[in-house]
Amino acid sequence: MRQDKLQFKGFNSILRERAEKHGGKVYIESPDQSKNITYEQTYAWCNRIANFLKERSVKSDDKITIIGPNSIETLLIFLGVLNYGAIISPINVEESEENFRRLVGVTNPKIVFYSQELAFNPGKYTDGLGISYSNFDVDSEQENELFSTLKSYSPVFESPLGGKDDIAEVVFTSGTTEMPKGVVMTRESLFFQTLEPVERLVITDQDVILDYRSYNWASPQELSILSSLMTGATLVFPRKFSRTRFPSWLKDYKVTIAAGVPTVFNFLLEEKVPLHKKDVPALRFMTSSSSGLPPKKQLEFEEKYGILVNQAAGMSEAGWLAINDPEELKHPERRKIGSIGKALPRKEVLIFDDDGNRCKAGEIGEIVIRGKATALGYLQPNGEINRLLPEGEIHTGDFGYIDSDGYVYITGRKKDLIIRGGVNISPLEVTDWLLQHPDVQEAATIGIPDEIRGEEVASFIVPKTGHKIDQETIVNHCKKKLPDFKLPKTVDILKEIPKTERQKVSKAELLKIWEKLHKKN
Repeated sequence: MRQDKLQFKGFNSILRERAEKHGGKVYIESPDQSKNITYEQTYAWCNRIANFLKERSVKSDDKITIIGPNSIETLLIFLGVLNYGAIISPINVEESEENFRRLVGVTNPKIVFYSQELAFNPGKYTDGLGISYSNFDVDSEQENELFSTLKSYSPVFESPLGGKDDIAEVVFTSGTTEMPKGVVMTRESLFFQTLEPVERLVITDQDVILDYRSYNWASPQELSILSSLMTGATLVFPRKFSRTRFPSWLKDYKVTIAAGVPTVFNFLLEEKVPLHKKDVPALRFMTSSSSGLPPKKQLEFEEKYGILVNQAAGMSEAGWLAINDPEELKHPERRKIGSIGKALPRKEVLIFDDDGNRCKAGEIGEIVIRGKATALGYLQPNGEINRLLPEGEIHTGDFGYIDSDGYVYITGRKKDLIIRGGVNISPLEVTDWLLQHPDVQEAATIGIPDEIRGEEVASFIVPKTGHKIDQETIVNHCKKKLPDFKLPKTVDILKEIPKTERQKVSKAELLKIWEKLHKKN
């Protein structure tokens, strides 16, 4: 871990510098909205948002929640809050209505910005603090719409609040406790967490970065949204991945770096699209993160499409942990297939055994992270922050090892979270809702292997004595509360849930049962 010579910069300064240097250049390109916005326009709108917040006496320690789809409007609000100096707290647009209420209860925001496109109305849960927004047209005369209102505010703002040690963001992540946690990031840590992928991937103002992952994830914020802003690159930002449109995005916008998750690679391997590296000469590589991409799948993808894959890994609490050097990708004899690369310069990646001893090269243990570019801690429901250990030490809950050349490998997870297509799902949340059905006595949920999404949700239930129930009834029950990505793919009815000797649910035995019932010979 090196001594840092670079100085922290606030996002107000970064926005101003980009507007001055790259004024008319496109910053965000939205294929789904068929429009874009320049750096100069972005700075002006972010200043209007800052003045809007100032008029409402928002303080540096006030939290501003936003829930909406990937769009230019959503990112302008996100960046506008950072520009002003309050705390931004984004929520996944696909979250359930109940989870939204709970997360807002944890953050206790001053204002909640929400998209008019949502299936439910967040405004009725925010005690008059909700402000809706829509797909804006600067020439629109629509009344009472946020961006129409913002037109009357000054595009100049020169007094951002707070400093580097103040909180910039609360990112919600399922974490290792199976329940969503609010990860608290200071402005300095967010700045340096963004700088790390910029340096390792050598991102410049010549790059065009494609990312279709939800803006509320820390990963796309640091790899794509804020790194583009920091360097003057262009961000191509669709609402979500589309297998049929993916090739045209790469070609039409001359993308140089495309974000990826194992699910995307599996989709493209299962149903080939008309795409090859020779068709997209500008494309340097695709990243792969969120969960492990098996080496076999990586090599199969590279052979089929001729596009290099750069494996990486990160976590909300620490940003990116390790990324492969793009130069190494070009040299087959030097590549370490299966590795997530070397640790980033502001982080120390360590491996410890169960007794707390440092593992030697090649020995498997728990991955522990230390460094300045880490979160401050976790937001508690009472508003207090449960701080990380000294030096930003984080026990990841992942198993892995570091080879003699310093390359990091992840071999498994201690945590029980289900990672479906790169999205964390809490088995406890699914199980708790299953138990709300009047005919269910016991229930359990685990992750089961899936070739496309990495993992899928599998649930098991025990009916109450004398009650009858079937899979369709349970799935319909789940649909009343759970978003589609959390619905069980299979529901099996058992006489009993297998337990360990300590009367805990035996996930290993459940997996054996599932394999016996569903796995093809």
